[in-house]
Amino acid sequence: MACCRPAGRAGRKDDESVASGRTASGPQDAGDRRRNRELRERLDEMVELARKLCRVGAQMSPEELEEARQRIEWLAEEIWKAAVYGQLEERVPDQERPG
Repeated sequence: MACCRPAGRAGRKDDESVASGRTASGPQDAGDRRRNRELRERLDEMVELARKLCRVGAQMSPEELEEARQRIEWLAEEIWKAAVYGQLEERVPDQERPG
């Protein structure tokens, strides 16, 4: 199967653009990245934990690995809530309940 990247683009340019907030339409508004601080903090924590697991996961005890798994699951749920419903202070109590 052919590469999924559009013709004329090579390397990690697309990934770097996404990570830096630049898109094909131009730089992303800096306020947009700061608007949902809870989301940013949870994403940063998830990345930090994933990096730690890559570095030392093989040497971690089963208990430590289980704690890390539980933390990742909790972070994933919090990231989803922050992305869908906004920051905790902005959420309406009934928003998080399934319909």
